[in-house]
Amino acid sequence: MTCFPVFVDLSGRLVLIAGGGKVALRKLEKLREYGAVCHVVAPAVDEAVRKMPGVTVTERSFRPSDLLPRPELVIAATNDRSVNREISDLCRIRHIPVNVVDDPELCTFFFPALVRQGRLSVGISTGGASPAAGAYLREAVAEALPEAMDEILDYLADRRPEIRCFSDNGTERAAVSRALLEACLDKGGPLSEEETAAIYEAVRRDAAAPAADDNDSTEKRVGSVMLVGAGCGRADLCTVRGQRYLRTCTALVYDDLIDPALIAMAPEQAERHYVGKREGCHAASQETINQLLIELAKAGHKVVRLKGGDPFIFGRGGEELAALSSAGIRAGVVPGITSAAAIPAEAGIPVTYRGISRGVHIMTAHTADTPDGLPEDLDTLAALEGTLVFLMGLRALPVLAERLMAAGKPAETPAAVISGGNAGKTQAVRGTLGTITAETAVSGIRAPAVIVVGDVAAMDLFKGQAGDLFANEARKRGMSSVVEGSHPSANCLAGIRVGVTGTEGTARTQCRLLESMGAETRRLAVLKVRNLPMNPFWETRHPHWLVFTSANGVRSFFRQLKREGRSLQNVEGRHFAVIGEATGRALMACGIRADVMPTVYTSEALALTLAEKARPRDEIILLRSAKGSPVLRDILEERGFTVRDIAVYDTVPEEIKTSAEDLDYLTFASAGGVELFFRQYGCLPEGVRCVCIGEVTACALERCTEASYLIADEISAEGLVNAVVRDVRRSKAAGGVGDDR
Repeated sequence: MTCFPVFVDLSGRLVLIAGGGKVALRKLEKLREYGAVCHVVAPAVDEAVRKMPGVTVTERSFRPSDLLPRPELVIAATNDRSVNREISDLCRIRHIPVNVVDDPELCTFFFPALVRQGRLSVGISTGGASPAAGAYLREAVAEALPEAMDEILDYLADRRPEIRCFSDNGTERAAVSRALLEACLDKGGPLSEEETAAIYEAVRRDAAAPAADDNDSTEKRVGSVMLVGAGCGRADLCTVRGQRYLRTCTALVYDDLIDPALIAMAPEQAERHYVGKREGCHAASQETINQLLIELAKAGHKVVRLKGGDPFIFGRGGEELAALSSAGIRAGVVPGITSAAAIPAEAGIPVTYRGISRGVHIMTAHTADTPDGLPEDLDTLAALEGTLVFLMGLRALPVLAERLMAAGKPAETPAAVISGGNAGKTQAVRGTLGTITAETAVSGIRAPAVIVVGDVAAMDLFKGQAGDLFANEARKRGMSSVVEGSHPSANCLAGIRVGVTGTEGTARTQCRLLESMGAETRRLAVLKVRNLPMNPFWETRHPHWLVFTSANGVRSFFRQLKREGRSLQNVEGRHFAVIGEATGRALMACGIRADVMPTVYTSEALALTLAEKARPRDEIILLRSAKGSPVLRDILEERGFTVRDIAVYDTVPEEIKTSAEDLDYLTFASAGGVELFFRQYGCLPEGVRCVCIGEVTACALERCTEASYLIADEISAEGLVNAVVRDVRRSKAAGGVGDDR
């Protein structure tokens, strides 16, 4: 069946749920997010249902009188089909929307797969055809949404009164609404007052301009140009932002070697201008291209200039932008993925690598103003440490290799030539400066190609080979923390099935990393992060320490700081402490370096380290999950500190339950994830190996099962994945199951 989607305001409205088990609990958790007043009727009620705040419970069987006063919605979630049918019949007679769990024939409405960010709610229904497809589409939608969409919608809601007063003309009001949204999406967040005022002024100016007419001599309204980096391969290497501009342009100017799928994204009615530019195939001069962009913009077009790779990495985007600026044309840039790093990466060559190459130098090997076409400072470059990357240099390879060796680069220096992206044939040739010319000639590799010179060119990480070079460097530098052969290959987890739990972001990161190494992943017991009110924090006078125990806590705190119109000045003068590197990185992304991070990533270690650094009278604020362990607070209070434990976020479970059978590993990213898993599944699948993110999570697991488990070295998604990789390797080496903790 196909259902018409309707969004209902449930704030303060009565919803009746018949049934008090786990299914009823899932429905309650979803409904309460939307402000529903929920009443549960059931002869037996789970403790978790009974404890939910704001939910009233009547412990008896359903009666027809329970439909008075008339509820907005009714959910029948009993384990008796005859009772469910009775409820459905009564609701249909009274025209009350009713949902009967797992019985579509008795339903008049269905619960969709939901994506929610603040004011935004996206409901997905497959008409009962496939819950798995609904879950897949929900994740795809969630991935496509800007991270700050909730903040953007709050900002746009605040602008609604201004927009209504902006003009009596509906078209102009629609134009300013659209312009504000597009500017927010480009920025990735709400606009400042100055940016908002500039949008209003631009729309007013456009509205006041005389209308253009083909038979009128009036000057047409000037358009704009956006330089978009197409990346260096298939269409999905172009950024989401770049694709958004492509889909709304009225004129497209594009280079050679662009994926046709990107060109097809432009609207059918958009003008298309091919100006292919590559070595030996110049379809248009740079001056001609500049002039074309100016003319299209002056004709009122919204132009996308689509350029391979990144517009400013030997793409002459700077020249085009300068020409547009001189002509008074509004222009912008969407960066792209450059072949200088991406093409070597696809061949398993990292252009930088700890202990081997701490820098990378990118050059063109096709220079017009030198005798041999090579950079004039090549001799200086040859003496530098790190990796040398040359673009557009395949024809010059023999001269390039000779020049580098003549400048003192040893002939045995590793070198590689790689074609990829939209090249006719993807190939990688490895050798040394002394042999690479001959080996490339034999291979028949064709342009465009990237040339890499330096120690990293000997690496092939997809074969699990960092090479003997890395091991030798590690030993020479005393890098005891490096384990030889520990670098994961592309297929080192092939055939391994991993169940992933955690918050949406943590689970997504785990899945991406695991799948990149060949594992099959399933998302189980996934928790959504819900920001909690920050009033308790604003009531504090001047705390000395702000402590974060997760990246989610950092993001929730600073997101709400921004939403409430406050700035980093509101936390100036405080010291910051984090539990581990992942949390520290999240804090650094907000522009703050942690003052304290323990060497061992546990709550106890954080408490003891903080107790050493803080002064006896310092007030300490814990900003973390509502389900945070009391260990951290208790230790600090035992040492005489004043501690306030403020929940900045909570987690709520997703509705979809995926099969947990036949798993090799099961990762747990929080104690809440452990509790949710056992609440949903009851017990562990037979033969599964559990991996816990830290000691607190491990303790929660021990309360639910006697099964053995592993603990990650780092409290992060990466730490969980590394623990799986190490155990798989131990298992393969031993011919069986890896060692316990």
